[in-house]
Amino acid sequence: MSTQRAEILSVPNHLFPSRTPHAHNLRFWVGRIFGCWHLRLSRPITRGRESYRACLRCGMRRGFDPESWTTSGSFYSPRVERTP
Repeated sequence: MSTQRAEILSVPNHLFPSRTPHAHNLRFWVGRIFGCWHLRLSRPITRGRESYRACLRCGMRRGFDPESWTTSGSFYSPRVERTP
């Protein structure tokens, strides 16, 4: 279900091709207004050397510092590892 929701809320590339800076800005703002706002974050998670909090709606991650107990940096999507 979360995959379907993420596909619905994302802006398709063919609607706003990013060949011009204006189209890139338009895609950013349309995604920002109608996309996920990352309001519901998980508890801090640590795997190996990486600590982060994840959005419970779309799965985007944000860095977390366990020593100062603060969330910092911008959101990023998790890297997908595929095995052949």
